[in-house]
Amino acid sequence: MLNLQYKIIYMLFLVLGMCQLLFAQETYTTKEIEYKTDDGWSISGTLRLPPDANRNIHYSAILLLHEKEHDRSEFVGIGQPGLARKLPELGIATLNIDLRGRGASQGKGQPDVNERHDFSTLTNENTYLDIKGALEFMANYPGIDGLRLGIVAMEYSGEYAIQAMQETLIPVRALVVIGGTNISDNSKEYLASINTPVLTGAYTVNRKIFKDMVDIFANSKNAYSDVLTPHPNDDGYHDSARLLNETSPHTAFTIDWLDTHVKGLGRNRAITVTTKDGFIIHGNFRYPDDLGKDNTKIPGVVIAPGGRSNRDSYFRFEEDLVRRGIAVVSVEQRGRGQSTMGKSFDDPEIARFWEEDPTESPYYLDVLAGIDFLVSQAGIDADRVGILGGARGARNGVLATALNPERIKAMALLSVYYEDDMDPVLPTITSSTLLIATQHRNSESTLRVHRAMPNSDLIIYPGDAQTHHMRDIHPGIVQDVGQFFERELQ
Repeated sequence: MLNLQYKIIYMLFLVLGMCQLLFAQETYTTKEIEYKTDDGWSISGTLRLPPDANRNIHYSAILLLHEKEHDRSEFVGIGQPGLARKLPELGIATLNIDLRGRGASQGKGQPDVNERHDFSTLTNENTYLDIKGALEFMANYPGIDGLRLGIVAMEYSGEYAIQAMQETLIPVRALVVIGGTNISDNSKEYLASINTPVLTGAYTVNRKIFKDMVDIFANSKNAYSDVLTPHPNDDGYHDSARLLNETSPHTAFTIDWLDTHVKGLGRNRAITVTTKDGFIIHGNFRYPDDLGKDNTKIPGVVIAPGGRSNRDSYFRFEEDLVRRGIAVVSVEQRGRGQSTMGKSFDDPEIARFWEEDPTESPYYLDVLAGIDFLVSQAGIDADRVGILGGARGARNGVLATALNPERIKAMALLSVYYEDDMDPVLPTITSSTLLIATQHRNSESTLRVHRAMPNSDLIIYPGDAQTHHMRDIHPGIVQDVGQFFERELQ
């Protein structure tokens, strides 16, 4: 009888163990990878991808860079999953590499066969090539979106991550530097000159490092940059690895930050739509990764660029809107960009779109085709649609709204291109509208539209710029427009 009880208990433990293994299975694909740097080093790493990542389904990705004394395992976690395993479970691919002289990146045949523990001067100088190579590897890997890459760099690797960003054409959309050591003045100036969100952090007792991290945050021109400033633990242990270990509350904050500023930029794919008069229009469709899942519906915005702009001109606005949970279609209106029906710009049929009276050309049909495409996508709420237009695109958005007032809930119009044929329709439009111009460009026409529209607000920035170019002198316009649509399309 006792033996039977032992057997039953043993079987229960066995079943429980199997259940634990079953539920502990990884929800991502793991691949060991290797690539060559520009100076001949073979760099090894571990790539973790969401299971359905392939040539047609692309995910955002984060490059994880260890501190000097460690290797790629720093981000795996002990007992509980670290960043390398947590991010893929949230739909963000990760690549954690062994920098030259560490882990598997120190084998036979390397340029410096004696490199084992302490980095040599030559290794220090060229570590940025490991990171540059990693970004280029990721950008070209099937299943990774090369336009949604981020970096997390610990201590020593921070300076070289910033150097790599300057030496590659691959865009880094968000950078995390924790406890960055020996950050050069050149790197600080570079980060202050670009509009990339940066998250820095250091323990307050590391005065020099703490100051560098705060300075990078304070000098960043990106509104989404942030800084972590924790105090040391009670035991006085305050290395950077602990700041982002698997149980730290700062890890959860960092994951949310990366989710917003890398994954949150949204997937982007090229589209074509056909207008009611048979013209083929090219455009972009940018949307959150989880669009259409769980039967939830989100708002959408159609962007109508100006006469000399293309479908990529408003990409900063697109990204900000998608971060706010708003899908975006940007149309390239007829005679612009690729919307030429396969003809050259010199072809008489295409050239006339540049030369003729805009009141005689049905550009508004291009905007309506964009709206039709948007609302046909699963997960889009057809009752929460807005238009973002610039210059002539603003005019076309007004005409499209006048023909279909029930379809457009809100408009943001930049540097409005005004024509007399708009006079009869402006007073009839009740959609909530935000009008923006600069003092020395299109301010009079935009003010005239504001006076005629019953439900409009007006912002006049100082300076001389128009449409999407206004963000060059007033970066806050992106957030102004995003907050407007977030509020009006809720």
